[in-house]
Amino acid sequence: MATKDEMMEKYKEQLGDLGVAVDEALLDWVVDAVGPANYQDDARTVACSDKSELESVYSGFVADELKETDHEQGMDAIESVCEEMNGINQKYRAVFYYLLAKHYGK
Repeated sequence: MATKDEMMEKYKEQLGDLGVAVDEALLDWVVDAVGPANYQDDARTVACSDKSELESVYSGFVADELKETDHEQGMDAIESVCEEMNGINQKYRAVFYYLLAKHYGK
């Protein structure tokens, strides 16, 4: 199993591919928020084509961690990140959440 540091390097690389500057403290917080999903093949990525998964992203991260109570605004933010990551086959959950956190000014 990969270590947290190894996963952080993968996430930094994907953020770099997106042209996003990395805030180390924010990325560390996001990786901790993602938790065990960082190390599970199926759970470590987000499928933007799966509406039920996007709902889970809203309820489990946008609403719980980012405190967005307006469902429509939260889903709009998620859709915006999907568009930003368009063309990336493996959308790492931690990177996806990082971009959401940045969207919300974290």
